Amino acid sequence: MKIVSLLPSATEIVCGVGFASHLVGLSHECDFPESIAHLPRLTLSRVDAQASSSEIHRTVEDLIRNSISVYDLDVDLLQELNPDFIVTQDICDVCAIPFPQVEAACKTYLSAETRIISLKPRRLEDIWQDVARVAEALGAPGNYAEFRRDVDRRIQFIRDKIKSAGAKTKKVLTIEWIEPVMIGGMWVPEMIEIAGGETLLAAPGENARVADFNQLDEIDPEVVIIKPCGFKLDQLLSEMEALQRAVPWKQWTAYKTGQVYLVDGNSYFNRPGPRIMDSLEILAACTHPELFPEFLEQYKKGLKLGRELLKTA
Repeated sequence: MKIVSLLPSATEIVCGVGFASHLVGLSHECDFPESIAHLPRLTLSRVDAQASSSEIHRTVEDLIRNSISVYDLDVDLLQELNPDFIVTQDICDVCAIPFPQVEAACKTYLSAETRIISLKPRRLEDIWQDVARVAEALGAPGNYAEFRRDVDRRIQFIRDKIKSAGAKTKKVLTIEWIEPVMIGGMWVPEMIEIAGGETLLAAPGENARVADFNQLDEIDPEVVIIKPCGFKLDQLLSEMEALQRAVPWKQWTAYKTGQVYLVDGNSYFNRPGPRIMDSLEILAACTHPELFPEFLEQYKKGLKLGRELLKTA
C-alpha cells in the first residue's frame, strides 16, 4: 500500500493510525513526526512562509483575487509515486492544495484505482471522524478505537479536574492571525469550553473572523492565546511590534495578570489531527495554570509567556 499525504494534519493522522511506513510522498509543510522527514515533497507554496503576517495575507489575497492557486502540485512526481491513496482536504484553499486541483491531477495522471480521502473538519467530532475514516479506508478500524479511547480519557481528565476544583470559568480569546487580527474559530471554541473557558468573538464551526481594533477594545479577556496559523515561535516573536499596533493589550485583564501566551501555531491548534489533544492540554494549562502545572512543563518548548515580550516590543 502506498499513501501520499498533501496536508500536515493528514500525515499525522496516517502515522497516528499506524501507517507511517506506507507513506511515499508528502506536502512541503509536513514536518511531524520526524520519521517522515526523508520523504519526497509534492507541493510548493507561492507564498514566502518567512514573510510577515501582513505580507503573507496580502500575497494570499492577490493570488485568490487572480484565481491562482496558492500551491503548485508536482504531477510528474505524483505519477511516478503512483499512490493507492491520496489524503487531502476540501475545506480551505489557503491551507493546502485545492481539492479540485488534486482531483483533476488524479484523473489525468493516475489510475482509476487510486482513492482520494478528503478531510473536512470543522468541529472536534469532525476531527475524530476524519481519523476514523482514514483508519477504516486503510484497513485498521481497530486503531481508531484505541485512538478514541485515549481522546476520551484525556478530555475527561481535564473536565474532572476543573469540576472538582470548582474553577471559575474564564473569558478566553485566541488570536489566529496578526495583521489583520483573526480570531480562532472551527474546533477551538469547543476546546475552550472543555478547558474551563468562555469563548470571545467566535463560535464553534465558524471560520476564523477578522476583528478590528474597536471590537477588541470592547472586550476584556482573562486569557489570551496567540497562535498564528503556520507560525513557529521564532516567527511569532518577530511579530511583537505588529501585535502592539493591532491589539489594545494594556487594558485587558489577561495582560495585567500575566495570562497572555504565545504558542507554536505551526504545531498546535491549527492542525486538526492527533495533536489537537496536545493543544487542548496547552489550552487547559493556559486557562487554569494552577490546576495543570504538568502540562505547562510538558509543552514548555512550544509555549511562552507574552506579557514581558509585549512590554519590551
